[in-house]
Amino acid sequence: MKIFTRSIKIFRLLKHFSIFLLCFVLSYANQNQTTRLPRPSGKHRISITYLYFTDDNRKELFDNRQERNREMTVKAWYPTDEESTPEPYFLNAEFAVDHLQFPSTYRNLKTNSGRNLRVSPKEKKYPVLVFSHGWGEHFSQNSILMEELASHGYIVFSIAHHFECKFSSYPDGRFIYIDTNNLRFQKIMREMQNPKAMELLYKMYNARDDEERMQVFRETSSILPTLLQESPKYWAEDSSFFLDRLKDINRKNKIFEGKLNLDKIGVFGMSIGGIVSTEMCIIDKRVKAGVNVDGGLYASALEKKIPTPFMFLNSKRFLGYGELFTSQTSMDCYSLSVKNSDHYNFSDYSIYPAPFAKPLLGTIDGNRTIQIMNVMILAFFDKYLKERQDINLIQRAKDYPEIELVTNIK
Repeated sequence: MKIFTRSIKIFRLLKHFSIFLLCFVLSYANQNQTTRLPRPSGKHRISITYLYFTDDNRKELFDNRQERNREMTVKAWYPTDEESTPEPYFLNAEFAVDHLQFPSTYRNLKTNSGRNLRVSPKEKKYPVLVFSHGWGEHFSQNSILMEELASHGYIVFSIAHHFECKFSSYPDGRFIYIDTNNLRFQKIMREMQNPKAMELLYKMYNARDDEERMQVFRETSSILPTLLQESPKYWAEDSSFFLDRLKDINRKNKIFEGKLNLDKIGVFGMSIGGIVSTEMCIIDKRVKAGVNVDGGLYASALEKKIPTPFMFLNSKRFLGYGELFTSQTSMDCYSLSVKNSDHYNFSDYSIYPAPFAKPLLGTIDGNRTIQIMNVMILAFFDKYLKERQDINLIQRAKDYPEIELVTNIK
């Protein structure tokens, strides 16, 4: 009987140990499971590369002593015909997961892109797109969109605006990230902690007419001057400096030599980056079209009209703002506000959420906003950079009943 009882106890211990072991193995497997970005729909394969520049004519505002010159790192996506092992989403995935609250999914998240491959010779030249990330984000934040655009024949450059991005990667493997001890960073934080900033966010959702809506933008701009007035202009200087470099890249870069169509340049960006895209259309005549993703109206757009075709792609916070947005230019303009979406639905967080992003994700299916963004931004640039006059953006938008569409096109 004692032997039987002891056997039962041993069996139970083995059972519990087996369950523990199974849970451990499954947990380990999940952490090490490779996930891949959604496949883009275009005909081209994709490659990435990393670039680095120093602007010798500007000082780094985030250097407390302002002794260093402004640096910028850039990530590029472009069409290729070559096959290669897919690159990781982050070069510094371990750092992002261990120190920046990114979930373990990002450790083994793979892209659909090779690295440093030859540009596809199928077209003589490709239109150029320049992207600016959101404040405190990173130049890979919209990799799904970048791959989609590159697969359809665009060369896309995403600028890391240093010290206002989470981190960035230099071509040689070095990393740079936000310095929370920096005086300018601390100034921005103090502005954000102003209770009136939250009051104005409430007003933004509840403004009754365009006069009130414009007043919200003006008041928010005055309460957050460093973030909403100075930073967009500082970032736009980065972007214009980068456009200056494109001639040299087109002449001397071993990957891009002769492949950039510098007569077909578009800009786009998300959040503060969206404000920068508006700014660039106003200040830089080399830009032929722009897209502002959930950035609103700030900086020069409060006083000046946009002189290029333009699209505002908005979350629920800008429902009802379409007439105001499309009145900011006499050129073709579209305002698309997506019901039940929120700010971070217009980034890769929409389907790969991080804890810090979840409060700003709407109830809409995250894959749906990614689809809307891919389809509408590609169609816009195809129409206004590739001059595809057969594309009807109004009809495309009507395919998505969750879009509130306003346009100035009669």
